[in-house]
Amino acid sequence: MLPGLGGAAALAIAERQGAALQARFAARRDNAAEVAAFREAAPTIADIDRLLSDRRALRLVLEAFQLEGEVDKRAMLRRVMTEDPTERTSLAARLADPRWRALANAFAPARALELTPEQVTAQTPEALRQIPLNRIARMTTAQVVALTPQQMPALSPQQVAAIPPEAIAGLGPQEIAALDARQVAALTPAQLRGLLGFQVAAIEPRDIVALGRDQLRALTPAQLRSLTNDQLRALRPEQVGAFTAGQAAGFAPGQLKVLGPAARAILSRAESVPDSIPSTPLRPPLAEGALVDRIVQDAMTNRYERAMGEANPGLREALYFRRMAATVQTIPQLMADRALTEVVRGALGLPRSFGALTFEQQRDLLARRLDVKDLQDPAKVARMAGRYMAQLQAAPAAPSALALFQGGSAGAVAALAGRRVSFTA
Repeated sequence: MLPGLGGAAALAIAERQGAALQARFAARRDNAAEVAAFREAAPTIADIDRLLSDRRALRLVLEAFQLEGEVDKRAMLRRVMTEDPTERTSLAARLADPRWRALANAFAPARALELTPEQVTAQTPEALRQIPLNRIARMTTAQVVALTPQQMPALSPQQVAAIPPEAIAGLGPQEIAALDARQVAALTPAQLRGLLGFQVAAIEPRDIVALGRDQLRALTPAQLRSLTNDQLRALRPEQVGAFTAGQAAGFAPGQLKVLGPAARAILSRAESVPDSIPSTPLRPPLAEGALVDRIVQDAMTNRYERAMGEANPGLREALYFRRMAATVQTIPQLMADRALTEVVRGALGLPRSFGALTFEQQRDLLARRLDVKDLQDPAKVARMAGRYMAQLQAAPAAPSALALFQGGSAGAVAALAGRRVSFTA
């Protein structure tokens, strides 16, 4: 994109028109088709192994984390995406590259939600929506009980379905009544089986019509007898037809009268099916709508920056630097990201042979030449990106790596370390 302009001019245009350029790029037919295919496939991917075997979907996922070049490292990817990254022995925790930790955090197994019940009650609707499914899946009964009727509508259907069955059983009737039809439809059979009669009776009649066959068959005779007259009248014929013979026999005479002749006729033909306690299914890796949206957005951003860099060398790194610099808090964190380090190296005027220094030498040199707080200043970050592009165009001859270690290397390193570049002008 933007070929023939030169890196500095292309960067200037990307800074002024970046949002519009990126939107047009994402709307391009090939990109739109990739996104549509991914969104269609996401709900059908049952587990990590299924995702790893779907190369097309996996590549888009990895593009979101700038790891598309690792698409064939299936064993490594499986470990990163199934181990808890907070464990010191996990592969992601031992890898220096932050991209792997970002991938691990997105797909990590369920982890405890580190909020007290009081903090749960204080969460805003927006904050609740940001809690990932792998944390929702480890909520305690005390945390779930702390949710208020005002908070319940903020939860996505996927979040509701992720609440542990033993914890959701702690919800009061007001919280149950606050669920809408989409949330009720998301309740798992195991969650429904764990509810007490008064909780089942709290489901709004207009929402109970959202329950499907497997959900209805999870209800015990005691739960069925707790259904209110309004709930019974709201049941659709196909829902009545979902009940087994054992469930049909559990309705009280008064309930059968409320259901009416047509529903009683359907129940009389109910099939005999052995009762089974529903199990909690494994959470599909792409079940979370927010994660799918994030993957799509970040993958398209990565593709856009890569396309910009293909026409103008260095532009991909400069755009990435503009976007990610503010996430850096320390010099070692900067050094863990090769792209960010390369832009800083160019902006500071350090030779390419800088990479031949030891980690400690690079760290100390960067600490002397760069105030890491500058990375939090958008204006200074923009100037650093501009200087990086300018030095690429100038392409000055760089001293060899040997010059930094031999033949006056101490003086060369001292000279580099002694100057701090100002990005205020």
